Amino acid sequence: MAAVALNKFRTIRTGITTEMVGIYTCPLGVASIVTLCQVTNVSSGSSLGTYNVSATHSRDTEVKVDYKFANDIKVPPNDGINLIPDGKLALETNDIIKIQASDEYQLELILSVLETAKQ
Repeated sequence: MAAVALNKFRTIRTGITTEMVGIYTCPLGVASIVTLCQVTNVSSGSSLGTYNVSATHSRDTEVKVDYKFANDIKVPPNDGINLIPDGKLALETNDIIKIQASDEYQLELILSVLETAKQ
């Protein structure tokens, strides 16, 4: 088995769609901490407006369970919001962060994660 780096920072950047999709899965042999989950409204011109975002933490147990940690949060034009403002979110192997917006590609996400090898 290949050695896993002890600590590794990852940054995931993506436009957000109307489908609830997984944007990060905690890898095998790793525990992760989400340090930032920033969503920014990049709408302009005729599409300028306030859009909503929802995000879930998904864990594959006997029954796959999704828990929302952001539910229809409004993001005004030319503004942003950290969906985890007062702390960190710990993830175990195979946990998934999923995200969805009320309109296609009007919101963008930056997700910062610290991955730590389980030893």
